[in-house]
Amino acid sequence: MQLTDYDVEGAPEATDLHLVAAPLSELLTMELDGAAGALELSGDEILLAALGRAVERTIGGGSIDVDVLGYGASLHRVELACASPDVLDADKMLVGVHRALDSLTVRHLIRGVPADPRSQPVSSVLFAGGPTAATQPHLGHVLELRAYRDGDVLALDWWFDARSFEPYTVRELSEQFPLALIELTSEATPPVHATQELALAH
Repeated sequence: MQLTDYDVEGAPEATDLHLVAAPLSELLTMELDGAAGALELSGDEILLAALGRAVERTIGGGSIDVDVLGYGASLHRVELACASPDVLDADKMLVGVHRALDSLTVRHLIRGVPADPRSQPVSSVLFAGGPTAATQPHLGHVLELRAYRDGDVLALDWWFDARSFEPYTVRELSEQFPLALIELTSEATPPVHATQELALAH
């Protein structure tokens, strides 16, 4: 699917990158933490699924490749569904992300830490979670969502290539994101693993 507003040549330079900062409220941060425990998922898994739902709300349905930063400070690519609830319900969306990230963990344990991520080819989108998300260097993506704790709230920094996106597109993504997050966590059936495995067995 076409993610950007414009097609441009080459990776963005530092001067091309602009920031939309959209931290979650303290209440929504607490709700995310509670949902992660009830659904038996990590916060990053829920956030990545919410990214897919927010992209569908803002740009349209389909799928995008996302480079996930972590698992040994390396980039690992996952295919992220960008789908509405009538196409992919909350349980299936969350379990799909969980399985994709779980496979990354297994591959990392088997292969060890790969080379510096800056030497690896990149997709259009980066998702970075955890305490280092705010300080990691930019790696050439046209859109980077960096999620990290800032006191009692979860900071969400949307870095974007201003040559590729109109600012209003990224602002709309940042505004749709918490709505997508609420939608997923309120519709999912805890624990989602057991729910989906039971459904697959019938």
